[in-house]
Amino acid sequence: MGRSQADKAETHEKIVRTAARRLREEGLRGIGVADLMKAAGLTVGGFYKHFGSREDLVAEALSSIESAWGRAIADGRK
Repeated sequence: MGRSQADKAETHEKIVRTAARRLREEGLRGIGVADLMKAAGLTVGGFYKHFGSREDLVAEALSSIESAWGRAIADGRK
């Protein structure tokens, strides 16, 4: 993976982490694109390089939350 691809992947993950945190804290109201990108230290225009829509981001953020919960439950069973 080239450096620019690695940077893009890192930025994508940062957006998803920020969205997941805001979902947990504020629900769907916490996922306004402009406010979310500002919280992530990024521009609104950059959002659309990573996601086709707000709904795409919400789906990915929810998936990341679900995965984290699954790992926490599995770790607790060990």
